[in-house]
Amino acid sequence: MNMRLIIGAVAGIAVLAGIAAWSLFSGDSRPALDPEQVEATMAEAESAYADTDYARVAEILTGLAEQGVPLAQFRLGLMYRVGQGVEADEDTAIEWLVRAMGQDFSPARAPLVEIYLERARSAETNAAGVPWYERAAALDEPDAQAVLGSYYLTGTDVTQDVARGIALLTAAAEAGDLRAQSNLGYVYTSGTGVAVNDAEAFRWYLAAAEGGLVRAQAAVGLFYETGRGTEVNLPEAIRWYLNANSADAPGTGARLGNLAINGVLEGRSSQEVTGWVADAARADVDGAVAWLEAAAETGDADVLNQLAEFYDTGEVLPQNSALALENYRRAAEAGSPQAQLAMARRYATGNGVTQDYVAAHVWANLAAAAGVPGAADERTVFAQFLSPEDLARAQAQATEWRAAHRDD
Repeated sequence: MNMRLIIGAVAGIAVLAGIAAWSLFSGDSRPALDPEQVEATMAEAESAYADTDYARVAEILTGLAEQGVPLAQFRLGLMYRVGQGVEADEDTAIEWLVRAMGQDFSPARAPLVEIYLERARSAETNAAGVPWYERAAALDEPDAQAVLGSYYLTGTDVTQDVARGIALLTAAAEAGDLRAQSNLGYVYTSGTGVAVNDAEAFRWYLAAAEGGLVRAQAAVGLFYETGRGTEVNLPEAIRWYLNANSADAPGTGARLGNLAINGVLEGRSSQEVTGWVADAARADVDGAVAWLEAAAETGDADVLNQLAEFYDTGEVLPQNSALALENYRRAAEAGSPQAQLAMARRYATGNGVTQDYVAAHVWANLAAAAGVPGAADERTVFAQFLSPEDLARAQAQATEWRAAHRDD
């Protein structure tokens, strides 16, 4: 922390001009101080600070703070927080900052909130952090309100109080907290403690989505796709799904796959669409596997490779090594770099085919040229098993394949 920010303007005329408007009484209601006396004493503190005599600064501020001067209480609290001129003591810092806040000295709010949140987040358990979140929330700190709102909504480490949870979330959401906005979207979607209100849910999800919260972007996509709380708008649904999917939001790939299956997703690459339909297949979306099988019949390399992977691993489709090999071969011939590497590995190990390091090198070479991670290293390994003549033959075959498929 910049120490000149702690004491800077201690005797500033602009600050002191407002002293007469503050309550200059201590907690025990001592008589008000003479503003001129306060100004003179503050000037003394500033002089001591310029001389780097921080202990003297603390001593002067202590005298004023004990007599109820909020500016002095504030500055002294900061000094105790960092241990300048006094031994660091955060509890004492809190005490002085609270006393300054008690006189409506608003600059004390920020360091108090910072301390409260630090203590809440560093607590050994969530429950131990709750009292500190409560203190920060009492100062209208959105971060603390959002956390506590979720706690009270779900009964996490507090006695469940849905109404209070919603009130806290609403306060944080209105202050712009994205998590609270998204959680309110859930509240109104599910009818947790309130009547189901899709329009209100959409409003809060959209606010969070526009702020960049990924899970809210996924929700907005679904609302636009289904017309829940808003008009159906498939271009907007796709836009929000794509935003969320780029951040790996769960479920968005399957939603995009579902749109592809229904023929409303255009202008995207085959690899992207295939991946999304595969996600839909994993999510057991009706028609996903049939879509892949139909696309495979057209010779689409990406789809063939995806079907090969499903048959190879037993994911989605029953494991079938023969069908996996067939689809890998077709995909590799159609130009799928991933399938080419898969074929290279099969030829190198003799998995379903006669072991052939020349063929393994050819396919690894093609995959490496396409930039498949690891393919170049595997090509180097395979080359070690080849004579100079066989290596030259493998390189020539790869060159011939690329020439034959240059326009594909």
